[in-house]
Order: sequence, then C-alpha cells, then structure tokens
Amino acid sequence: MEISVSRTGEQLVLTLTGRMDGTGAQQANGVIQQNLTDHDMALIFDLGGVDYLSSAGLRIFQESARKMKERKGSVAVCRLQDFVRKLFTSGGFLRIVDDFPTVEAALAGTAAAGTAPDGEVKITGTGWTLSAHHQSDAPGILMVTGNLAAVHAGNVTAADIREMQIPAGGFCAATGAMARNKEEAAPLLGEMVQAGGMAFWIPTDGNLNPDFFTAKDLESSGMKTFTLFSSSFSGPFADVLRISSDKPDGMTMSEVYTAIFQYMKTRYPDFQGICAVALKATIGGLCSSDMKTSVIAAAADRAAKGPVLMPAGKTMTELPFDGSVAEKVAAVDVKPKYGGNILVSIGYGIDPATALKSFSKNEVAALYYTNPRAPLAGPFLFNKGIVFKNLHWDNAKSFDEQIRSAPANGEFVAIHNILNITTVRSAVAGVLPVSVIRNGE
Repeated sequence: MEISVSRTGEQLVLTLTGRMDGTGAQQANGVIQQNLTDHDMALIFDLGGVDYLSSAGLRIFQESARKMKERKGSVAVCRLQDFVRKLFTSGGFLRIVDDFPTVEAALAGTAAAGTAPDGEVKITGTGWTLSAHHQSDAPGILMVTGNLAAVHAGNVTAADIREMQIPAGGFCAATGAMARNKEEAAPLLGEMVQAGGMAFWIPTDGNLNPDFFTAKDLESSGMKTFTLFSSSFSGPFADVLRISSDKPDGMTMSEVYTAIFQYMKTRYPDFQGICAVALKATIGGLCSSDMKTSVIAAAADRAAKGPVLMPAGKTMTELPFDGSVAEKVAAVDVKPKYGGNILVSIGYGIDPATALKSFSKNEVAALYYTNPRAPLAGPFLFNKGIVFKNLHWDNAKSFDEQIRSAPANGEFVAIHNILNITTVRSAVAGVLPVSVIRNGE
C-alpha cells in the first residue's frame, strides 16, 4: 500500500492507495503513529485509491475514532469506492466517521475542529499555524545564575559552582549536578532540567546515562543542586500557544521560536527580546549535544596548555580550530531520534540586539554565546528537554497545571540538550516575555 501525508493546521490527511489488508493496516497504523500529533483535531482518510478493505483495515478506523473522540476531535473518510462503502455501511462505521465526496469537502467539514476557541487569536507563517490564548499580565522574571558564554568557552573553575534553589512549581534549565557538596558536584555537572518538583540530569561521568530525582527523593536524600549556569522561571505563563506545522516532517526548533517571536512582537509592542518557554511537543526527530565529560576538567586542561607559539612571534588560542571547551566535552548526535514520543522542553530564546536596548550588557552577555563557525541567524535558543513515552495529557486542564504534572504522568525516556535542528510535528508552549532578569546568587 502507498500512503502519502499532508496537513492543514490541525487537520491530518492520509491518502491511501492499494489493498488495506493486514499488511496495509499495519502500514497505516505506523503512519498514523508517526504523524498524528497530540493536538490534531481532525484525521481524514482519502480512500479513493483503496479497492480492498479487510477486518484488520476496519479496526484502524475504529481505533482512530476512539482516539479522536477522547480529544473531542473527528475522523472523516472521503472518495469511498463501492466495495469499501458497503463494508463501512454494513459494519456501522459511517455512524462513527464522517463521509465526504472529496478531500476539499472533508477539510471544510472538519475545519471547525481546527478553529481557535473564543479568546484566542490565530496567525500563520511559512509552513506553520499558531493560535494563542492570553492568560496573564504578570511580569516575566528570569532568574539567572552564572554565565553561559563562560561555560561554553571554558572560562570556568570549581570556584564558579553555585548552589541552586528552584521555587516550588518553577522550571529550570541548567548545567548542573545533584551532590552533597561542591567538591562532589564539580566533575559531574551536566545537562539538567527541573520541573514539577523533579530533577532530571546527565552526570558527566562519560556514560551519558540519565538520572532523576523525585520531589520526595530530593527532600529525603540530603542531596543539593549545584550549577555552573542556570535559568529558571515560574508561572503563570502570559500566553499559551498552539503551533502546528503544515509540513509532514514537522518544523525545527528554530522555526518554532520564529513563530513564538513573531507572536511576541505582534502581541507585545514593547517586547524586550527575551522569552522564557515551557514546551510540550510531539517529536519528529530529536538531535542533541550533551556534555559527556567534565567541562571544568577540560577548562583546566586548556588553561594549563596555554597559548600556542606561532611563527613570527604571534600567538593564537585553540579556538576556533579545535572548538570551544563545551564542544570538546560534548557528544553530538544529529541523527534524528525519538520520533512520535513527547518532548517537554524548558528554556528561552533571546534576540541579543533587541535585549540590549532594555537590559544591561552584562545581563544579556550572560545568556548567549556566538560561534564564529556558525553565525547566529534568528534568536539564540537555550533548551533542555525531557523525552517521555505514554505521557498522559488532559486538554481540559490548564497548560500550567499539565506541564508541572507531566514528569509524574509519563514514562521517562531521556534528557538532552536540544539542538535547533530538532524537529517537532506540533507544540503547545507556555511563554513568558521577560521584563526582569535577576541574579540567582
């Protein structure tokens, strides 16, 4: 069976050609799992090219109708051939799915499922649609400890380690470690996310094995949280955005933030160039760059080597030929992974030029770095993400409540520092335009 996929906002269209027998049903099920996002509200099957349908094929429509009913969405079929229509009619399936003569009619007939609820606004961009609901005018406060540029360049020592306290209900993305004291933390400071009272991190012991602490563990273990750099914020989120890609392969994190920043500049004429973001997304393919070994040890090693003497008495550092210290200790994986799983990402985006008009140079400089081999195009992104399987999500509850409870409601798979080329098929984001930066020390 041949299956092609297209998308219009939150309406997913599958065009099927061939026999929908047991094998074809397995193919269709796989395509649905890979492409149906967690907030798609209409699933449309174009069956004009299907001339055979078995019981296994019928079960696909039955299961799809059940899943879409749970989210108050709909399933539609169109262009049914006579044999297929007889099976749908005799089995009572036309009572649970909508029937249309054409794909265009199906899109129009299910368009209400993709319409923004009252109180929301919609904007569109190249390959994406965004609906936004404003929910709070509370000032956005970003708590910052340390200097990200210094960590990336390797201008850090053990003296730069700080103990970190995250407010109850807050969110944090950091280079951090769980330990009893700074000395134990120093060789283990890696990727870290805190959300919902839980801490997820990758110790830099060379193994890249993730670990996590529940809120109860954190209270009873005597462990503390230490960091070289952290950014944290609390709600309520100013706006909740639903972002859908019109491309079957999804949109990159860079494109997600392009949509977010376009909304920020439209909604807030005085937007100051920094936006804190908590994101829940259906993964297309996740690419990562995770610290594998100690950045402090690597920084000390580079400092011990010193500059390299060059001809004519000139000197040069190892950069940019050997990369930054952070890049040296990182394991980069650009092969997309975790397709179809759920990502909960915590972080921020920053437009340095805009931010420098509202914040001090030191405040802005601590939040980003430049790579001479990859000039910055668009906002600088800092995102750490947790990957879940079988994440229970209740759309009837507020985003704030659901994002905080996510760590306790899904099967933890992994944590990663997310590269901007990571793709997602859809996303729900709580966003907070930052108006105040506070030093976390």
